[in-house]
Amino acid sequence: MKKDEKTINFEEIKTPDFSQINDIFENNLKIYNNFVKNISTNNTPANKDTQTTNGAKNKNGQNFTATDLLNLINPTTTKITNTLFDVSSKITNNPKLYYEHIGKWIQQIASLNFYFISRLSNQPANPIIEPNKTDKRFASPEWSENIFFDFIKQFYLLTSRMMDQLVDSIEHIDPKQKQLVKFYTNQINAAFSPTNFVATNPELINQTIQEGAQNLVRGFENFKKDYLKHPNKMFISQTADEFKVGENIGNTKGSVIFKNDVFELIHYAPETDEQFEKPMLVIPPFINKFYIMDLNEKKSMIKYLVEKKQNTFLISWKNPKSDSKDFGFNEYINDGVLKALDVVCDETGSDGANTASYCVGGTLTAMVLAHLANQKNIKNKILSSTFFTSLVDFAEPGDLGVFISEEQISMIEKQMQNKGYFDGKDMAACFNFLRPGDLYWNYVINNYLKGNQPSAFDMLYWNSDSTRIPEVLHSDYLRSMYLNNLLAKKEYKFDGQILDMSKIKTPMFHVATTEDHIAPWKSVFMGLTQFNSNIEFTLANSGHIAGIIQGKGAKPGKQYYFENKKMEKDSDKWLENAQKIEGSWWPKWMNWLKDHSGEVKKVNEINLNKFKEIYKAPGKYVLEK
Repeated sequence: MKKDEKTINFEEIKTPDFSQINDIFENNLKIYNNFVKNISTNNTPANKDTQTTNGAKNKNGQNFTATDLLNLINPTTTKITNTLFDVSSKITNNPKLYYEHIGKWIQQIASLNFYFISRLSNQPANPIIEPNKTDKRFASPEWSENIFFDFIKQFYLLTSRMMDQLVDSIEHIDPKQKQLVKFYTNQINAAFSPTNFVATNPELINQTIQEGAQNLVRGFENFKKDYLKHPNKMFISQTADEFKVGENIGNTKGSVIFKNDVFELIHYAPETDEQFEKPMLVIPPFINKFYIMDLNEKKSMIKYLVEKKQNTFLISWKNPKSDSKDFGFNEYINDGVLKALDVVCDETGSDGANTASYCVGGTLTAMVLAHLANQKNIKNKILSSTFFTSLVDFAEPGDLGVFISEEQISMIEKQMQNKGYFDGKDMAACFNFLRPGDLYWNYVINNYLKGNQPSAFDMLYWNSDSTRIPEVLHSDYLRSMYLNNLLAKKEYKFDGQILDMSKIKTPMFHVATTEDHIAPWKSVFMGLTQFNSNIEFTLANSGHIAGIIQGKGAKPGKQYYFENKKMEKDSDKWLENAQKIEGSWWPKWMNWLKDHSGEVKKVNEINLNKFKEIYKAPGKYVLEK
């Protein structure tokens, strides 16, 4: 930590006196109003001469400005401010648009007041607005039974809906900018939900009274622990620390048989007397640790592969530090995937391997396949390739697009210059705020206001166990893929040649998920036109993780997928003509994989034992923090 960088000293902080919470709230409100006043003075982001009242100094020795404060909070907040001012200007230039929505909102609030009076008079009345069925925030009966909280709930829902509709109605605006504004509006609506405050949440009021505010005392202790783990970051614990990689999570038996500065290669121990002769190489994302594919015995895809007689190997990426800052796609392709492929083939005596890749691991695999298509003499082939929620065309990257712009990438690159890597905690925070209600405010309420400890959940434990990304790799990934979409445009050069995915002939099995906010299924589907391969596409229900890591047990009604053998050009038409099939898609994948896995042979015939065990799985790289 730098000498001039200050953090909170919790040793000097006493447990808050909650009888004074109203004074604290009013003081914070004054500070907030002064801050907003400073920004709005010039109707632009605060200028360099704007001063704070305490005379704090920035790194140049000058007084802090509002912009300095914004940049300290998050590199994207300046973009937020600029975008909101641009939209505000468009609304100002079209006051009719604004007053139409405000007028409609006032009428609805008037109707809400009549509803309120009717209920007070014990007269029958229908609510003006109801929460969506998927909105769990207002599940407590008191939100409907108590007149006061019913009014607060409906007032909030009407106001947040008005804000959404106002943004939707703005015309003559760049679609990406509108997406930004909708994202920010969603953050504001989520943050100001009455469920997030003790005074406006009946559950919290009852608990606070019953416990004499001890829930808030415990919540303050929970906040201290989170802050001390990751100072100055919006980190919040989502799960209990009851997992230990290699013991009760990521514990499928195997050995690390090769390692270099980029990855360790794990060879999993067979659980059957026979295996398919063609090996399977699993390529996880390099922005996460591999054990999402090996959570526990019921949900482990690795164990499932082994049980189905697949001779399974897996890449465990090194968690890079500053000394890896110059590592880019060259290292991750040549010293990573291709090196792993060579070791797998040497170990099994095979002339090729099947691959299964996840998310950005799939993007990397597509680059490898295009690179191999440029080569005349290939030592070892990729016989078939499976992709889980993998983008290769980034024209429409979904909600993640709000974080992609020249300005924001430049800010991230400046931050990386100080360390030589991108901190995975920052990326995890971005992902969380794509679903702020479920992945952030839900835990604020549970951990800090109710004073509860988060429950143990293996997927969320993995989600919080983030990795770093080398500076060169992350910059290239953001610019070449997300910002400029060079791979899909056939403009990305690797090893002096253009990577053209249309040259790839490898049979493919692609899986996307219906509720994916990281790799939207329609964007995944759109990317399939880049290939000239025999493609099997499957659309599973649920999200980016749950739709892939489904486990062995089929759960009709909860797990299902869509299948359509005809590859339509239009995703909506494909889905319209698709068949819905109950249960997990894993067995379907295994049947497809059999056709590319060769004969079934004795285990000792296909494992040559050329590479001796270095140490037991899960290895050491996955344990690095």
